[in-house]
Amino acid sequence: MTSRPGQASLTPGSTIGVVGGGQLGRMLAYAAHQHGYRVAVLTGGEKDSPAGTVAEIEIAAGFDDEVAIERLLAESDVITWEFENVDVAIADAALRAGLEVRPSGKIIATAQDRRTEKTALQAAGVAVAAWRSASSESELEAAVHELGMPVIAKAARFGYDGKGQARIERMDEVAGVWRRLGSQRLVVESVVDFERELSVIVARTRLGEVADHGVMENHHVDHILDSTVTPAHLSAERTSEATAIAARIAQEWDLVGVMCVEMFDAADGLIVNEVAPRPHNSGHCTIEAAPAGQFEQQLRAVVGMPLGDGSCRPAAMVQLLGDLFLEGEPDWARVFAAHSGLSTGSVHLHLYGKHEARKDRKMGHMTAVGDDPDNLLDSLVALRQALTGR
Repeated sequence: MTSRPGQASLTPGSTIGVVGGGQLGRMLAYAAHQHGYRVAVLTGGEKDSPAGTVAEIEIAAGFDDEVAIERLLAESDVITWEFENVDVAIADAALRAGLEVRPSGKIIATAQDRRTEKTALQAAGVAVAAWRSASSESELEAAVHELGMPVIAKAARFGYDGKGQARIERMDEVAGVWRRLGSQRLVVESVVDFERELSVIVARTRLGEVADHGVMENHHVDHILDSTVTPAHLSAERTSEATAIAARIAQEWDLVGVMCVEMFDAADGLIVNEVAPRPHNSGHCTIEAAPAGQFEQQLRAVVGMPLGDGSCRPAAMVQLLGDLFLEGEPDWARVFAAHSGLSTGSVHLHLYGKHEARKDRKMGHMTAVGDDPDNLLDSLVALRQALTGR
């Protein structure tokens, strides 16, 4: 280790401690290595994890393993996150050890709990869908009555990719939804009638410098992000409004690091859906489309360096899920052939190094950069379909 927090910045050679061993940590490690930083990863238990296989140090232990946490802290000069659904006691231990935690444990805790998150978003002055909290079946029933149907009931804690939520369209569904979601505390939201789903990846340094990558337009299938284009199909006014909302949240929450703000483009304006205090799948195209992509911005913010230029050229991204692998290895030669032959722009393949393909598991993504994001997306979707020969 070459330096400790308290300086203006952590110099190359310093070690970034990452909580989480997935693909987001893997891509952060690539950015860190490019700039001469080292990486230590606490995986949560997995050995040879996507991030751990490219980091200098992989600690294959649980997020509640005190010995493993002590080792991560001893090896690191700063702590950041690629996965937020963990006990924030890690952040408390890091602070006791004299390490900065970026983003802070307070932000991680806020993002873990939908009720806390909604309250904090409203305190920041941004619009969210009408919502209620419910801690019993009777409170769920009352929330549905107050909000009017349809509503979405969501587990208050630790939900992602549509897990732990259910739509309610009739009152006779309330009891079944309460049981199906585990009879736990819920957040109940009015269903938003929206034109498109959007996200803004925003970075902020400890000195208050803020940068974004513009606005991404996202398409989900079964609650999992399937594709992204940038720029989004928005007016200049609404684009400015979206980036201003993300910057406001970053400032109000005192973010140091990278955050994804997901929004709905609704008739009455932009509605913030949720926040992820880390890089996000919808920002993957920034790796090729921006001079400084989301992982480089995360690196810069975490080590205390100035942010880079996040402005993006037109680009598109499609996810590669485990479904593509169920009948054998995809025909990757088609991607390499398309890299120089795609009529609308260049194509880039990112595989995450996961050992087992499962349905709906994120195994990789492809991006393309060119002139027309819609044409780029069409080409990527066709290429993804061709990977299986079906």
